[in-house]
Amino acid sequence: MTEPQRKLSPRAASLLSATNAERIAHIDQPIFIPYPRAVEVLAEMEDLLVHPKTNRMPNILLAGRSNNGKTEILREFLKRHPADEQLDQDAIYAPVVYIQSPPGPSEHIFLNKMLVMLGMTVPTNEAADRKLLRLMDMLSRVQTRVLMIDELNALLAGSVTKQRFFLNMLKYLSNELQICIVAAGTQDAIQAVKSDAQIESRFPIRPLPRWQENDAFRRLLYSFEYTLPLKYASDLHKGDLARKLFGMSEGVIGELSKIVRSAAQHAIQTATERITPGIIDSCPYVARKGSQGDELL
Repeated sequence: MTEPQRKLSPRAASLLSATNAERIAHIDQPIFIPYPRAVEVLAEMEDLLVHPKTNRMPNILLAGRSNNGKTEILREFLKRHPADEQLDQDAIYAPVVYIQSPPGPSEHIFLNKMLVMLGMTVPTNEAADRKLLRLMDMLSRVQTRVLMIDELNALLAGSVTKQRFFLNMLKYLSNELQICIVAAGTQDAIQAVKSDAQIESRFPIRPLPRWQENDAFRRLLYSFEYTLPLKYASDLHKGDLARKLFGMSEGVIGELSKIVRSAAQHAIQTATERITPGIIDSCPYVARKGSQGDELL
C-alpha cells in the first residue's frame, strides 16, 4: 500500500500493481522533468518557431557543462513538434529538425548527415555546394522553421579557419531559408562562437548552470520521485538524503538522473520499495562507478 498523502504521476501510480519487470522498464524510459530553467528555454524556443520571417532571424546557443540537460531540452522540443506526413498532399511537414554536430567542423559530414536524415541519397564525390543547395531545397519543402544542432563544441576539433567556415555556413542557412537555429554545447562551443564577432552576435548564450544545493534542487528531487513507481515514499528532497544526492551528482542533472533511476530499480529488485542511503550506495550504477574508481588508483 502507498503511504497517506503521497503524490505520484498518474502513470507511476497506475504501475504500482504492475510486475517488477514492468516497473523497472518504466524507470528506464526517458522522462522529461519540466524544471524552471528548462521551461524558460523551451518557451523561448516556442517563440522562435512562430517568429516572422526576417532578414536576420534570431538564434540561440544553449550552453552548459556535459550531462547537464541540454540534449534533453532539444529532444523534448522535437517531441513536441514532430514531423508530420501529410498523405493527402504527398508531403512531409518537419517544422523542427534535430542533428548532432559532426566530429569536427566538416561541412561534408554535416551535409551528408542532414541529407540522409531527410531521406535523400548522397552521391559519391558530390560537391559540398551542390549538397548545400539540395539541403536548402529540402528544408524549404518540408517547411522547417527551427534547426537544432547539438554538441556544437565538436567544432573545436578543427582549425579556427574551418570553425569559422562551418559557422558561416550555418549563418548562411539561417539567412537564406529565414529559419532559426538553436545550437547546444559546452564551454568550448561558446569559445567557437566567440571567435567571430558577427557569429557571436547571432547566437546569444542561454546558460544551463550547474545546480546549487538549495530549494530549487530539492524541488527537482521531488519531481524525480513523482515519476517513480515505488510503493513507499523515499522523501528524496529531505535532509541527509537530499544532501547525499547533491554531493554525489555534483549538481549535474544527468548524473542525478542516473543515480536516482538506478537506485529506484535496485529498490524494486531488493523489495525495499524506497530509496535509502544504503540502496543508493549499493545500486549498480554507483557500485560500478566505485569499482572503476578503484581501478584507477
